[in-house]
Amino acid sequence: MAKVLSAPGKTFLIGEYLALVGGPSILVTTKPRFALTAELVNSFDEGPIPALIREASHPFAPLSPAGKFLARNERDFRDYKISFQDPHLGAGGLGASSAQWALVYALKNGLSHDWSSLLEEYRQCAWSGEGVAPSGADVVAQFCGGVTWFDGREFKARRLEWGFPQLSFTLLRTGSKLATHEHLKRHQAAPQDVLRASVGEATTAFETNDEDLLTGAVARFASALVESGRTASHTLEILSALKRESWVRTAKGCGAMGADVVLVLHDRSATTACESWARESGLEICGGLNHLDLGIRFES
Repeated sequence: MAKVLSAPGKTFLIGEYLALVGGPSILVTTKPRFALTAELVNSFDEGPIPALIREASHPFAPLSPAGKFLARNERDFRDYKISFQDPHLGAGGLGASSAQWALVYALKNGLSHDWSSLLEEYRQCAWSGEGVAPSGADVVAQFCGGVTWFDGREFKARRLEWGFPQLSFTLLRTGSKLATHEHLKRHQAAPQDVLRASVGEATTAFETNDEDLLTGAVARFASALVESGRTASHTLEILSALKRESWVRTAKGCGAMGADVVLVLHDRSATTACESWARESGLEICGGLNHLDLGIRFES
């Protein structure tokens, strides 16, 4: 008998770096989905767990957030063999590590949650104590799904509706990766005033269905990251090329140094043009508005 859970990929629409100090952020979650299968294969008595079985029970690195969570809760998972399916095959940028942790957490605790206690436990597993603690906004978004607004200071989250009939987005994988946990060890505080104002404008844009306000807010946020040296050089090259295209409303790198994924805001009528440009530029399309998906769920 097996339990199967799945979680969407995540991308910061706006708010990375600000989220690290508890500020608000907005994320989108998209297909394809990560999946975790927990198969009941053994039933042990209360004695010590055989080392060979323990080491073979899951595929996660011991120091990964999911690996640490399983080690901390060893007896809850002692009878299961766990496997994880990454539809992106390790390409990065869409939250595989946070999905692993969120899925094993949901396997143990179900889908009900208190954000404060969930994030406290996540940080115990995901933070070594060096540098800045991860925000956990990605985990919250993967639980909520769709478009998620999250405030890490007040531990509040809510779903937003994409009420922009003329506006769409496409996600492009850069082909390069940056280890977020390593980056956070060296992280310096970002210019919070500009970032916070931009997230506030984006939140208002969702509440009023004002696509120009959203586009402007994302553009200002992206500019602040570039000006403060928080955008990788290869991402800067992609953003520079996109600025020359008439169908682009704005674009930004997403996540740590914007290294893994570029989000492009454009008219819905320009979706085909964006896809063609990506193919001609050798960039993989890894999501978009048509791929918006719900949060973690039990498949069986």
